[in-house]
Amino acid sequence: MNAQTAKRWSSGWLRQEFVTQELISGTVLVSVVIAVANEAGGILDVFAITLLSVLIFWATEVFAHTVAAQRRRPDTETVRVRASIRSALRDSRGLLLAGIPPLVFLLLGLVGMRGGTVAYWTALWGEVAILAAAGWIAFGGLSVAWYWRVCGAAATAALGLLAMLLKILVH
Repeated sequence: MNAQTAKRWSSGWLRQEFVTQELISGTVLVSVVIAVANEAGGILDVFAITLLSVLIFWATEVFAHTVAAQRRRPDTETVRVRASIRSALRDSRGLLLAGIPPLVFLLLGLVGMRGGTVAYWTALWGEVAILAAAGWIAFGGLSVAWYWRVCGAAATAALGLLAMLLKILVH
């Protein structure tokens, strides 16, 4: 099943479109950035560091995909930079998606709708939830037992919990 033939929002479509390497690694990366950011400096600092980190890592991901796409090109074929960039933008969107929920929570804390500490921890737990959902979706399918899906969700969410452990160790 591919994303073109899968029904939109079906588990197969979500697995193809949502569960990507970039989403998983981006979510863990954003979790680590938030975890090591010093919340004592204020929620604005955490928001700014997280936003800039997401943008920098996303730009790096796009660049790396664009450059790496050239390795598949034979010497006799011309360089197609635009096609490589388009492909890189599509492939790296998971990293941007990984940063949106925690940035929204941090922004809510910034504008006073939530306390800074609540926003900070909500952003971290939100990332754990994204990882759990990605693991649940990834291990879904017709012949997959529910306990394997739970194991997949728990193992994937554990990566976010490791970021929280890092926060405890660093601070």
